[in-house]
Amino acid sequence: MSKTISQKIISSGNPKIAIVGCVHGDEIIGKLVIREIKKLKNIKGTLGLIIANEPAMLKKKRELKKDLNRSFPGKKGARFEAGLAYRLHQELKKYDLAIDIHATNSRFDKLAIVTRLDPQTKKLLSMVPIKKVMLARQSVFGGQEMITHAKAGLAIEYGPNKSGKNYRKALSDMLALLTNLGVIVGSKKEFTAKELYDAFGVYKVSDGFCQNKDLRDFHKIRKGQAIGKIKKKIVYSRKDFYPLFLGKGAYKGTLAIAAKKRIIKLK
Repeated sequence: MSKTISQKIISSGNPKIAIVGCVHGDEIIGKLVIREIKKLKNIKGTLGLIIANEPAMLKKKRELKKDLNRSFPGKKGARFEAGLAYRLHQELKKYDLAIDIHATNSRFDKLAIVTRLDPQTKKLLSMVPIKKVMLARQSVFGGQEMITHAKAGLAIEYGPNKSGKNYRKALSDMLALLTNLGVIVGSKKEFTAKELYDAFGVYKVSDGFCQNKDLRDFHKIRKGQAIGKIKKKIVYSRKDFYPLFLGKGAYKGTLAIAAKKRIIKLK
């Protein structure tokens, strides 16, 4: 495994922004966005363009031994993702902001993800042209995500597949954010109206569960609603929640991430 992360630094000065792709090696959308951002001219500040898990990317695998996005802050001298997380964590200490680009097989357009909702994060979210935001609390996800260990962090998931063919959508969002941050020249615009999905848990299901096809991400599931079957037996929801990452994007043994929804204005 490579002893260093794959990184290209454009320009110098402040602000210092890291754009990270391929934390999961089978999600090449970040690599394609970085390819285009390398072509930018007249940068104000520092842009660090990082391919996080290049060994997994070259093998077209999500990970080698462990999910890199559940491995931070990592361990010095360790092999595979634990060591890679340590090196990446040390590198990200140089940056004011880390933007982590992901792709999902769930059938939704895009979702911004943060692990805290302090004033700095709210200001950042107002610069991003994405309406739906998930607050991923440490109590749910363990606090080992990359953005949790950055000075300021934002992850963005793009659907509905991992092919990378929708990378121009991600590129457009990155250019809008970089413009609002003053890194590239352009007209600034605020995006203050957000739908906040406050994740409170993961909805687990038993082996053999088959989800109902009419369930949709961000659409409320009510307690007692039919959500699928195990063989011929209908399974009913045990609680009210808004589902995120349904279908092919769900984690093994789960229906979805379960969240509460509220509308917020970022000013």
